Amino acid sequence: MRKGIRLLLATAAGIAAFATGTTPALATQAEVATAACALTATDVTGITFDDAYVPLKGHATVGFEATVRNPYVTGGDGRLGRQVTGLRAQFQKAGETTWYGASIGQIPGPPAGTPAAPADIKVRGGFRVAKGDRDGTWRVRLLITRGVQTHGSCAEVAVAPRLTYIDASVTDPIVLVPGKETEVNIRANVIGASSVTAHLLSEDADDSVDVKLSESETAGLWQRKTWFGDDYAKGAWTLELTVTRGKESARFGRADRFWVGTGSKARAKVSFDVSAHRVREGRKIRLYGRAYRNGSAYSGKKVGLYYKKKGSSSWRFAYSVQANRSGRFGKTVQPRHDAYWRAQTSGTGKTAKARSGYEFVDVR
Repeated sequence: MRKGIRLLLATAAGIAAFATGTTPALATQAEVATAACALTATDVTGITFDDAYVPLKGHATVGFEATVRNPYVTGGDGRLGRQVTGLRAQFQKAGETTWYGASIGQIPGPPAGTPAAPADIKVRGGFRVAKGDRDGTWRVRLLITRGVQTHGSCAEVAVAPRLTYIDASVTDPIVLVPGKETEVNIRANVIGASSVTAHLLSEDADDSVDVKLSESETAGLWQRKTWFGDDYAKGAWTLELTVTRGKESARFGRADRFWVGTGSKARAKVSFDVSAHRVREGRKIRLYGRAYRNGSAYSGKKVGLYYKKKGSSSWRFAYSVQANRSGRFGKTVQPRHDAYWRAQTSGTGKTAKARSGYEFVDVR
């Protein structure tokens, strides 16, 4: 069997942790020269931002770097002194008018032995985005004081939405051809991700493939092509996704299920679910699903319902039910143990076997 090489996802380097205040900062009229968000070129020539996004939990610190103009002045004695006597930073959330305090590194003392004052100097700052905040356009403002005058320089930053998984799919079925490579298309719709990796694994054999997806021109759409050789495991496979954004990552198991075969038999598929994942002892739940053959209803097909007790490694047969004309089947049961449940159909000379994913039922 061919085993896919696992991709190692590099974790994005974290920015320095800045302590930021949450108390609204009210600027004076002198501090706000204009309502528009723009830089005052004589004070700040540029503000650049690190990756900005709404986190899944807690908060994320977004770092930024500002280039401050003419921080020092040469005195009559030829020594350098401070021209910028005050430096503060604020940020404004998307859809709000309140300014909050942000962290900002202070300009160091004048360098000794320098014949001329540096034209500019870079300072680092940061602000926090919490999981409950809105994505969209945020603003950062630097308030620079020279003598008795304070001027504001503002820049906008796009804060990306939190990681949100929508759906994913793999070519289904994948029909292997002897001596040839078969093209396989992988697609995932994930909002707010900076990278997406697909893990394709056989449900019946030690065979897997890892593919790093590429973001398309359509926002949130990630896709990639790969190829399966004729020696890949036959049967049911599962797609798992790992998505990252900054320091965060999330795994979405069973994002899709697909069939790999040679094309000599019709493809079968079984969906399966339970009416409740938690049930009191003595109460009943319903096991149900739908059987398919080549994408259509598998009318009249017998479906086996199996369970595996929590902590056990073996599956046991429990019930046999028959699909109706629409391929639907169901069984009302009284579970007695914490267990995993799944459905499967047996194969025939013309149709392949099929097995559903499993569902866990907690009996309390």
